[in-house]
Amino acid sequence: MRSITMMTATAIVPTEELRRATHRRMHRHCFACGDATGDGLGLRFRLGGDGGVRAEWDCPARYRSYDGILHGGLIATLLDCAMVQALFAHGIVAHTAELNLRYRRPVSTGVAVTVSARLRARCGVLCVLVAEVRQQGAVCATAQAKFMARRTEDPVAGESTNEQQPTKGKIHESVSHCRPTSLAGP
Repeated sequence: MRSITMMTATAIVPTEELRRATHRRMHRHCFACGDATGDGLGLRFRLGGDGGVRAEWDCPARYRSYDGILHGGLIATLLDCAMVQALFAHGIVAHTAELNLRYRRPVSTGVAVTVSARLRARCGVLCVLVAEVRQQGAVCATAQAKFMARRTEDPVAGESTNEQQPTKGKIHESVSHCRPTSLAGP
């Protein structure tokens, strides 16, 4: 078995300007956070002091599953979107390769939540992130995910930002061998 060294997520200092530019260029039609989506969720993320991102959201009742409870699929969407935005803050455009969620308690509709995420590590094209949804201070859901970075144009300068393009046969190999030892919450 080969050994892969995980790099900590400090290679590029995350900035709000880079997050916004990458979002505008690559993700503006997203159902969860897109600017051009009239019927989407309307999430608005901001970069935090810890290098992660966070957004507040009101949990409208129209997104319920059971009475008064937010649909679990939307909770997964909130977490996935937050992790994408955390990658954008680092200038990384990537697609979800693996998403593991843990629902800890129901999320009530009509009560605001805070969703946050941050990049934990990077191993070549593989990015490892963590995220959580909190409501009234309590952790309601957590996620750990692996994203595969894709080659794209730099959103500001027009230059390539991701140095490697995964080849078709290597994606699963990369995902299965890059395992950080700890994925504590954001």
